[in-house]
Amino acid sequence: MFSMPQFQYFRITLVLLIVKGVSSQSTANQQALHTHLFASYDAGEKPYCGGSVNVTLDIALRQVIDLDEPQQILKLNVWVRLKWQDCRLTWTPSSYGNIANFIVPYKYVWIPDLTLYDSVSSEFIGLKEYRPNIYPDGTVYYNFPSVLESICTVNVEKFPYDEQSCKLLFGSWAYHGNDMDLQYKNPEGDFSSAVANVEWTYVSMKAERHVLYYGCCPEPYPDVTYYLVLKRKPNFYLVNLIIPSMLITVMAALGYFLPVESGEKVSLQITVMLSLAVFQLLVADKLPPSADATPIIATYFNFSLFLVGLACLMAVIVLAVHYQGNRRMPDWLYKFGVVKLSCITCVYLENSKNTPVEEFNQNTIVVKSATHKVSPVRRKTKGSLHVLELDQPVVTAEKETPQQDPESTAPKRVYQEDWRKLALVIDRLSFYIFVIIGTMGTGIVFSQFGM
Repeated sequence: MFSMPQFQYFRITLVLLIVKGVSSQSTANQQALHTHLFASYDAGEKPYCGGSVNVTLDIALRQVIDLDEPQQILKLNVWVRLKWQDCRLTWTPSSYGNIANFIVPYKYVWIPDLTLYDSVSSEFIGLKEYRPNIYPDGTVYYNFPSVLESICTVNVEKFPYDEQSCKLLFGSWAYHGNDMDLQYKNPEGDFSSAVANVEWTYVSMKAERHVLYYGCCPEPYPDVTYYLVLKRKPNFYLVNLIIPSMLITVMAALGYFLPVESGEKVSLQITVMLSLAVFQLLVADKLPPSADATPIIATYFNFSLFLVGLACLMAVIVLAVHYQGNRRMPDWLYKFGVVKLSCITCVYLENSKNTPVEEFNQNTIVVKSATHKVSPVRRKTKGSLHVLELDQPVVTAEKETPQQDPESTAPKRVYQEDWRKLALVIDRLSFYIFVIIGTMGTGIVFSQFGM
């Protein structure tokens, strides 16, 4: 009789011997199958099984690594799935320990020379680095990951609310359609394992098959083309480009609220123009140098520069009008520019009539102040007392006899004040024009995005 520890040791030893025997038998079956399949197999020759080899292609998108708009190059990570039939790789599973599939290095098996036609890379990464899986009926599955770099024509007219369609064209470079026929497995690419991109949203990846005839050869050349549609996520550019540029353009309107005497009206507009020019350079570095389509965002920046330039021009005109001095203003300009436009632009003017320089009558006396300047003051009578209203201490007071010359007693018009009023009206009118043109132009530009 065995004791309990001895019995457990006997059971473990027996299990190990059985597993070792099964493993040895499995290894022997694999070696025998390998000899059966590849004893006279040449991996460099295409399988001739009565017609062309039907190769099925399926692409699973893993991640869009980058879309370089200036260089117009798409770089993405994909999983390539190939399937074809090789009549030389068949066996009976019961004769080889019921082996249902056999995985071998790629150098033992004929691999289709799949080529990405618009590739900018010197090789098809992964095509000759992984292992195909063979089934008893001769079906070969070859799945491998790859990094593709392809030319992608970029249309940035609606940047940053744009969609890009990139074409991935696969075909055989050595075999024509009579030797190898290429088909797609599914009409849509596989997005089930795709990793999200920070800038792009995956919209679709449709597959199409084409048969082309080239000038070099009379035979047909089939290809499978995948159209990857990407939609840009605009939030980054909205927050960092569009909204700041709008705020800078609105700051140009603050120049209309600066008084002319501050001397900062023109300098503020020039500063705003320089800021917009910096934003325009940032966008230009992001976009490809294409003459086919002008980006709408570039049109908006040009419009903003024009608007700020108009504000700068109007500021110069306001300054020029304001500092006209006491030059005579034409009556028609005063009536239209000061009187009528002030009502239209809702500008309140304290006195729109002619203001005299000096007006004397019998109740006016000349008072000399401590600064020895002569200034007219009014004399008011309170009872029997005569009170003088003075802004400065009186040194002496002498009563002057008014001149009897009608020309000297006529009021003289102060044109300097009229020019200042006209400058204020022009400034307010240009502000309204700025707001109207800016609002309408911005609405028209952004309506083209189709938001």
